[in-house]
Parts: sequence; structure tokens; C-alpha cells
Amino acid sequence: MAENKNKQVATQNQAQVSTNKVTDFSLGIFGTSDNFIMANQMAKALSSSTIVPREYQGNVSNCLVAIEQANRLKVSPMMVMQNLYVIQGRPSWSSKFLIAAINGSGKFDMELQYEETKDKDGKPYSCLAWTTKNGRRVEGMTVDMQMAKDEGWLTKNGSKWKTMPALMLRYRAASFFSSLNCPELTLGLYTKEEAETIDDYNTFDVEAQVQHDIETHANQQEFIVEEPSQIEEKPAPKTVADVTAGVKEKEAVGKDTNVSTKEKKQEIPPFMKDLEDM
Repeated sequence: MAENKNKQVATQNQAQVSTNKVTDFSLGIFGTSDNFIMANQMAKALSSSTIVPREYQGNVSNCLVAIEQANRLKVSPMMVMQNLYVIQGRPSWSSKFLIAAINGSGKFDMELQYEETKDKDGKPYSCLAWTTKNGRRVEGMTVDMQMAKDEGWLTKNGSKWKTMPALMLRYRAASFFSSLNCPELTLGLYTKEEAETIDDYNTFDVEAQVQHDIETHANQQEFIVEEPSQIEEKPAPKTVADVTAGVKEKEAVGKDTNVSTKEKKQEIPPFMKDLEDM
């Protein structure tokens, strides 16, 4: 009896161990099937919340992407959801989150510093983001208003470059610094401000464009209407009676010809008659 009880206990323990899912998120949410199942359950719970951003409410797939990004960055999924924007189908970080990620990464000796200049009118003109690492100065790339003008950032729909140039210069300088010195923090994603300046981000009124094309190109080419060519009437196919009548007509014509030939032969000119008399 004791042996049977021990076997039953052992079997129950094995069954319990087999039902327990082993997750190791160091491999990512797609590393193992158990990781994916657990992450999917988390995504369903987050998608049912009403305090997450609208792009994630009721959307399990978007929540799953946010969990994957949070796992890579070792931060809370809520932090990713609050700072990851979807613009024209592209996930994009907010510049504030990017700066916070750089300052909190521990890769540098101090937080980002900004070297700024102004034009002759005292308006913000350029900005350079820099910091130090092991006592060595690490710089990004200088961004100035001439670059913003040449790249067309000033004229984009909803652009803040005209109203808040100093802030936009810092944001873009931090983005360039990240791209050059710590791209692993952005995971290859644009910032929100960068995504908004991509060419295909701007939308236009399709109906207005069509109307403009009609007004511009309508009635520009003369249309020549060709008269339909006359259709030649084909003769009706001959019937058996027509063929028979045609044969008889040819035979009659042939007889008349033979008769007239004989008559011509019988007609002798006068001078031949004289020869015959001699």
C-alpha cells in the first residue's frame, strides 16, 4: 500500500511539474513557446485596460509589440506604451523618452549637454548634443536652422520648428547623438519628430488633386471622331436553282454562238461567188 501511495504522489508531482510553464524572457518573448504564451496573456490584459493609449486599447498585437520593446529595453511596458507612437504605420519614440533613455542608460559619465548658438537677431540657430564617456568627450551632429530649412522641416504640416525652434533643435540634436553613439537604445526606430518629417507622412486632399488635374488637363487635346466605314455588302450565296439556271443560260449562249458562226461561214462574199462560177 505504501509503495502505491508513493507512486501516486510521484505521478501527481510529475503532472504538476509538466503543467508549470517555464519562462525565460532573456530570450525575448519569441524565444520559446512558453514565453510567447505568457506574453500573449499579458497583452490581452493590457489591451482590456482603458488607461493605456488608444492605439493599444483592444489591440492585442500592438500590446505584444510594446511588451517586446519593453523587454529589450528592460523597462515597464506602460512606459513604452506612453512613449511609442505609430505614425504612418511606423512605431516612433518620443524625443523625451529617447533623452531619458540616454541619460538613464549608464553608458556615459553624465547626462546629455547641449551646446547652443543664436543668430544675429538673438534667435536660436544651432544645437549640438554632447556628453563624456571615461573622461572623453562624445558628440553628436550639429543641427541648425539652415539644415531645417534645406530639409523642408519648417514647411511640414503641423511643424513646431517655427514656433518652438529651440526645443526642436534639442530634440533633433539628441536624436542624431543617439543614432551615432548609442543606436541600440532606439532599436532602429525613428523619433516622433523624425517620422513626421518623412516625405510620405504628409497627406493631401485627393479630391482636390483630382479636381485640379481635371481643370488643368481637361479639353487640352482635340478629339477627332472618325465616321464609320461603309460595310461592303457581300453577295448572297447561290442556291442550287441559281446554279442550274446559270448552266442553262451558258448552254443557250453557246448554241447561239455556233449558229451565228455557221451562218457566217455560209455567207460568201460576191467576189468568191464569181470564182465559183468560173
